[in-house]
Amino acid sequence: MEITVRWSPPAARAYNWARLGARVIIAAMARPLVLTACLVLGLGRSAVAGGAGPGGPGKTSKVTIETDPPGAKVYFNVKEDGEVCTTPCTIDAPIGETPIIVEAENRRSIIENLVVPRKTARPLRVSYKLKPALGTLVVDGGDGAAITIDDEAQGTAPRRFEDIAAGAHHVVVEKNGRKLLDEFVEVEIGGEVTVTPKPAAPAPPPPVIDTPAVTATQASAAPPRSTPAFAIAARTDIGFRQFDFSYPDSTPGTKKTNDNDREVAEVLAGATVDLWPTTLLHLGVLPGLALHGRFQIGVNPQAVTIRTNGMTTPTPLTTSWLSFEGSLLHRWTIAGTAALEVGAGYTDDRYHFTREGPMTGTDYSLVVPDTAYKAVQIGGRLSLLLGRFEPYFALENRIVLSGGELANRYTISTSVDGLLLALGAAVRLGPFEVRAEGSRTRYSWTLRPNTSDADQATSASDAIEKISLALGYVY
Repeated sequence: MEITVRWSPPAARAYNWARLGARVIIAAMARPLVLTACLVLGLGRSAVAGGAGPGGPGKTSKVTIETDPPGAKVYFNVKEDGEVCTTPCTIDAPIGETPIIVEAENRRSIIENLVVPRKTARPLRVSYKLKPALGTLVVDGGDGAAITIDDEAQGTAPRRFEDIAAGAHHVVVEKNGRKLLDEFVEVEIGGEVTVTPKPAAPAPPPPVIDTPAVTATQASAAPPRSTPAFAIAARTDIGFRQFDFSYPDSTPGTKKTNDNDREVAEVLAGATVDLWPTTLLHLGVLPGLALHGRFQIGVNPQAVTIRTNGMTTPTPLTTSWLSFEGSLLHRWTIAGTAALEVGAGYTDDRYHFTREGPMTGTDYSLVVPDTAYKAVQIGGRLSLLLGRFEPYFALENRIVLSGGELANRYTISTSVDGLLLALGAAVRLGPFEVRAEGSRTRYSWTLRPNTSDADQATSASDAIEKISLALGYVY
């Protein structure tokens, strides 16, 4: 059966308008849907490609990173991703903008975006100046007390220390030998820390306080931070010697003038060692007790000049010196402004002459005899404590046990004694100590010759002057 539908002209026109409207609506809705799908697909591909910048997926470029100071650590994006390099370094960096973190110890961190252009004629070079990580420390109170920060003197309280390195610091405040503050403080970056020393006790300090001994070689200008265990120093002396005989005017047939020997610029080189036994053995008593040893030898033998009856003639003799000592010392500090050191020991100073060529005319061995002063030394030193600088005066008596060859030339008897005077100064530079000293040692001889002896001198004097310089290390 066939069915035929006939539209009237108005109905046909309505149907055509409906079809046209539907097409317009579908077209309007489809266009944004297609654009959205394309955008989503594009973002998905970018995510799969690892977030590449505008240069395209995975594109990189050479970048040289420098810092002042060098040695900083570089991170991209976040620190958890791991360190990229340590400056200075050249790396492959993503094109575009990448977060960069630059860090160094005791420096402020830098966090910013590193912009790498798509195209460059040469590798990109970037530089960062890392500012110090600083804070402020205030010592409030303790008027006139000495401040020490990390074992370095920093003036007197009260005081404000700006731009101090962030981190832990050991702060000590002392006055009249008493510690008003001794603690570690933490200074934050850009922060401020205030410490207040406790008031000093009104009781006066004892007149004499037992403190570590400081020998002539390693004298310290400032009160020691702690009792040292040992010290070692290299020491050089430049020596000048004058030996004179004296003859009685009443003795007929003998010399009535002095025979003079002058030695100039003899150089003694050697070392000194100091030990603090109570510190080494952890006894906790007598911290001022020290053992001192010294050994020096002449390094420049030279000709001797003899002046007899006003005449100056060279002799066929050369000289050599040797000196060593060992002593026990103890040092006390007086009211924090001075130090007294006393000690006793043994010293051996030898002055030897060697003949060269035939001996004719004058017997020069009598004019310039060999001497070897083996003596017990007893003395002391008074020092002023002026911060790191310590000037001192020393006096030492020498009880001579033996004078050497000269004593054997006189039949009846001989005796000799010695005295040393010294002026010097020491400077403490951290663990190092520098000392300069001038000294004069005089040995006085009393001679009793027999009429049959070859020489009839009744006395003699032996004066030795030295300029000394020592450089030492204290542990």
